[in-house]
Amino acid sequence: MTRQRIIQEIKANGYFIIQELVCKHTFQRFGDKAWQFLDTELLHTLLVIRKAINKPIYINNWDGGGSFSQRGLRCNVCQLSKNKTGKNLIYLSSHCNGAGVDFDVKGMTAQEVRNWISENQVLLPYPIRLESGVTWVHLDVYDVQNGKRINYFSA
Repeated sequence: MTRQRIIQEIKANGYFIIQELVCKHTFQRFGDKAWQFLDTELLHTLLVIRKAINKPIYINNWDGGGSFSQRGLRCNVCQLSKNKTGKNLIYLSSHCNGAGVDFDVKGMTAQEVRNWISENQVLLPYPIRLESGVTWVHLDVYDVQNGKRINYFSA
């Protein structure tokens, strides 16, 4: 599936709007063109999961007055990124590279979502990483190249 087709399907079905996937700074600067900063493998994986799980997935909600603004793409002026830079630390989070998101699924706990993804991993178009032991779902498409479809990690 091409990148253009993935984005068209996401938009046409109302699965995500760009404001959910990027920080406020990025959206304010680039608007709908901010799609260019999101990894194609991530978008394809989110599309597959959203269609198969058939429930709303919530990433950022800053656009509607909510408190989540850094659960998708994080730019260099987002607070989490600034904090690391201010401490002279390297910060190569998948969020900064458009390759990772944190999310919740309506009516499911984070562990239920991780279990669902594990049980349905045959659907995944690419290997993913999932963060263990947190109350949200962190998913990224960093491939640790060990042959597994799902790699679990703790931050």
